[in-house]
Amino acid sequence: MDAARYARIRELFLDAEEQPTDQQISFVHSKAGDDHELVDEVLSLLSEHDAESARREGELAKPVRPPMMATTPTPKPADSDYDLDSDYDLDSAYDSGSNPADLDRIVHAVGPTADPTADPTAGPTVGQSTSRDKEPKQRQGKNLDSTITLQSNQRTHASPRFGDETTKAPQPRNSFWDRRTRRNQRLNSGWLWLAAVLPTALIGSWTYVQVATSQREAKQKELSGLADSVTLSTKGFLDDRAALVESWSRQLAVRQSILELVEIAKQDAPSEELKKAAQTELIRSQLQELSGFSDVKYTVWDRAGTTLASWIPDKSDVGTSIAPDGAANLSRVMRGERVLFGPTRLPRDESGQAPDTELPVMAHMVPVRNTNDLIVAALMVRGIDTFKDFDQMFNEVSETSGLDVYSVDRRGVMITNSPNAVTAANRVELELMPEKIAANLRVSDPGFTIRPSNVGKILRSALPLTISVASATTGKPDVRVQEYNNYVGVPVVGAWRWNEQWQIGVLVEHDAAKAFAPARIVRFSFLILGSLLTLTAFLAARQIAKQTSRAHAAVHPLSRYELISELGSGGMGVVYRARHRQLGRETALKVLRDDRRSGDDRMRFDREARLAASLSNPHSVMIYDYGRSEEGEAFCVMEFLRGITLYEIVSRSGYQEIGRVLLILRQICDALAEAHNMSLLHRDIKPQNVMLSLDPSVGDWAVVFDFGLAKPLNSELGSFQTAETVWAGTPMYMAPERYREPGGMDPRSDIYSVGCIAYFLLTGRPPYMECDPETLFALVLSEAPVAMNIHRGEELPAAIVDLVDRCMAKDPEDRFTTVEDLSAVVDELRSDYPWSTDNARKWWEIHGE
Repeated sequence: MDAARYARIRELFLDAEEQPTDQQISFVHSKAGDDHELVDEVLSLLSEHDAESARREGELAKPVRPPMMATTPTPKPADSDYDLDSDYDLDSAYDSGSNPADLDRIVHAVGPTADPTADPTAGPTVGQSTSRDKEPKQRQGKNLDSTITLQSNQRTHASPRFGDETTKAPQPRNSFWDRRTRRNQRLNSGWLWLAAVLPTALIGSWTYVQVATSQREAKQKELSGLADSVTLSTKGFLDDRAALVESWSRQLAVRQSILELVEIAKQDAPSEELKKAAQTELIRSQLQELSGFSDVKYTVWDRAGTTLASWIPDKSDVGTSIAPDGAANLSRVMRGERVLFGPTRLPRDESGQAPDTELPVMAHMVPVRNTNDLIVAALMVRGIDTFKDFDQMFNEVSETSGLDVYSVDRRGVMITNSPNAVTAANRVELELMPEKIAANLRVSDPGFTIRPSNVGKILRSALPLTISVASATTGKPDVRVQEYNNYVGVPVVGAWRWNEQWQIGVLVEHDAAKAFAPARIVRFSFLILGSLLTLTAFLAARQIAKQTSRAHAAVHPLSRYELISELGSGGMGVVYRARHRQLGRETALKVLRDDRRSGDDRMRFDREARLAASLSNPHSVMIYDYGRSEEGEAFCVMEFLRGITLYEIVSRSGYQEIGRVLLILRQICDALAEAHNMSLLHRDIKPQNVMLSLDPSVGDWAVVFDFGLAKPLNSELGSFQTAETVWAGTPMYMAPERYREPGGMDPRSDIYSVGCIAYFLLTGRPPYMECDPETLFALVLSEAPVAMNIHRGEELPAAIVDLVDRCMAKDPEDRFTTVEDLSAVVDELRSDYPWSTDNARKWWEIHGE
């Protein structure tokens, strides 16, 4: 979900929520028009939204504006904060695993912003607002206090759902087991229902599977065969054109003229001599005769990159050096390769003169050899309709096959005029005019189907390439009969190939709805029949199996744990504070939610537990147990962390001492070093995901948790891989390259987030504070954060500033290469800025446990 889509959903949800309950559905339909996906998402939010719970949660939320320096003790925190899920907070609404149905918590989970010294019994003061009256102000475009921005952006799964210890947290209801008993009752009734419709379901499923499998196999062969055929045709076409141009370079008069120009270039003041040389016109006339084109254009360079001759009448470029972006191609030609230039659109020259053609330019560069067979020059020829013939070849295949067949370059830019893209442009579903598509359109995935109403909201340079183009441009040929989005957001299936010699990709795609229409008809027919049988079976099954023995709980895997309280609920699971009945050890028990039991959800839940369990560093959260019940209930038993997050540390006492910050960074680096050495990235390092407590022996003790977004660097490690089509993580702490390439895997992205934590601890503020996601993205991508001394009110040592700046460098190449390198620098600095156990103990005596 991109920022624009999120804003649209949020706006419509807030408007609908203010309507009377019986009018909400019709209101949503009237506002959403024909956007059925928007209707489904907003109605899903409304169905799960509990306005009273949201109001109560907002009233109990803690003030979060961090004071610059606190002088009085603050109440102790609730016992623990826990990993619920990244889609529990506002920033992680962009997580690839987030569920739009959870946005109701996002919209109303922000509590009032209050002065820490204010009377808690008093009403709202200036700068305070509840979550209910804050939202309309934001929608009216008024400037709100920055504390509201901070509070909404810092909301996280690590934030407790209930207030401080003065507010009694609700105890777990006895219905924890009752819900499972009722589900067992439904399962018993379900078996009876299944028995009634089983024959029809089996026949229908078998028929559908056979038809769908047959169709997929046939479509796979069709796409793969056509992709191979077009790839061979493309290679043959380009090989033939290159061989033709090279044969011209060997023609006696052309070669001799070029060799004479090479000799002239070796004389003193060669520019004037080259401009007067008669060989230039001889080469032109020979190429015109050989090619049959009167408007043929050419350029000749020597080995040094000096232009010896060209088609330009005034010869203004003769004697100049080849453009920097063409030097690499010239080098390849001098090694004996044939090089393809373009297709590309020529820019205006330095004087503003328009190029000689509005069409993309496509040309071949070939070596010129002397009588000793040594390469002494390079010849480039265009103006012989190379692009026109190349484009026509693809258009003919598209029209004949009825599929979308086009070509892309290494950047993922479409270099031919795809008939489908031209049609979309004519329907105003593309941001380009039809004649501007070739060599202009970046084939990126918009994330939704583009309509004329939202075409102006697409910023393709910030979007990831489509699955097919991303794979093709990395040299990975494949055929995919699972749906993916094309450049206008339409689900398609396709095949792709890459020609390494000419650096061109070939793609063949087919609208998924049309490709598998027969299978859908079969499925629809059996669904109608199954619905009729289901209705009959349901009426009979509801009268059977009304009770199930609650003794089942005694043998349930979770019966070993006594539930003490519910800590919170996120997008994937519910976390309870629990105690092992035999050992007496307190734990955090995370149970997969009843409505999140799809195959992907279970595999993602498994992945998080397995990845976290593979870590043994004492600064990483410890996993005690994991398993599933017979009913498929997945659970994970984790270490119960006592303490407060780094975000709450700053909320209580403002910016921190340099020595303490270095100690915390060193412990975070220990946890990340182990993960990185196991080829595992955390991807969501932020103050809310680091718990700090007081250890009697070493003082401050940091623990990194929430591996819900962690991902292996090596995709072959055997763990479940989530799809990367949108951003995953918390935007204000996420490295810039993660916006440009969400699926990019680089340990230096975690190092950037560590730098953001250092900035937050040293200044008491996040590096970037913006309500508007698009503005926040732009700041992270292009702007440096405010200097730390401005927030802190004092100058920081240059070594500390350099450390943070290097971690938060926009270019990954400018950051520390590994976490170990960062740790080494931190160790050097810690000797100059000590933070002892006594220092930590004094802080905890004043500000917390």
